[in-house]
Amino acid sequence: MKARVLLSLLFLAMSFNAAASTQFKPAVLNAALLFEHDATTGNVKHSLQWIRDVDGKLQVMTEVRYDRSGCFTNINMVDKASDREFHLVNNDGVLTSFKGQRITGKINKHCEITEFENETGKYVLSYNVRGLLETIIDRGTGEVVERYEYHNSQFPVRIRNYKDQKDKRIFYPSGSAQFLDSEVASKRGELTVRVKQSCAYTPDGNVDKCSLITSTNDDYRGSILIWISNHETEYF
Repeated sequence: MKARVLLSLLFLAMSFNAAASTQFKPAVLNAALLFEHDATTGNVKHSLQWIRDVDGKLQVMTEVRYDRSGCFTNINMVDKASDREFHLVNNDGVLTSFKGQRITGKINKHCEITEFENETGKYVLSYNVRGLLETIIDRGTGEVVERYEYHNSQFPVRIRNYKDQKDKRIFYPSGSAQFLDSEVASKRGELTVRVKQSCAYTPDGNVDKCSLITSTNDDYRGSILIWISNHETEYF
């Protein structure tokens, strides 16, 4: 369902130093989960992130604009690796798109996307008592397509995709979902892809620069790719 980007779990990187005081707005986190970008903290107006390879070539760019309540008004994503892009507009609770992937939907007063439609189908979305995305349901069949499981933090520890038979289990070192270094394992069938990531952060807890290594081997030798991510944030 979601627009897949290279190394899509990048948005999960949050600052370990900010763990004690940082609380992210559920609306911002949900948008980050659905459209795969880094969550931001504070009274954010404009967020821009990009991923480049070791030669400096742009791979992915995501730009998000928010209103004063923390709800997104525009999301622009360009994925050079898969030649995919989309541009979304939240217009008084109606989600529309222009240029690129066709996306429409409905958004309630809590900035929760309740209905979503793109090239793959039509979906209904539900949220838990904390306002965090919990299930994505096929509107035609009523079957659960994707389920997000949480422990005590704001971030998912498991994402089950029943349609594509994917089961992502996310491991947070030091018992915190807001961390400096991370390792994520994503399993599909007999193939397990591992991502190691180390990030530097701005004082407010937003991602500044990240180095990532991906591999299908336990020891990260062979099939290794390294990417650099940058994140700029403008506040009201």
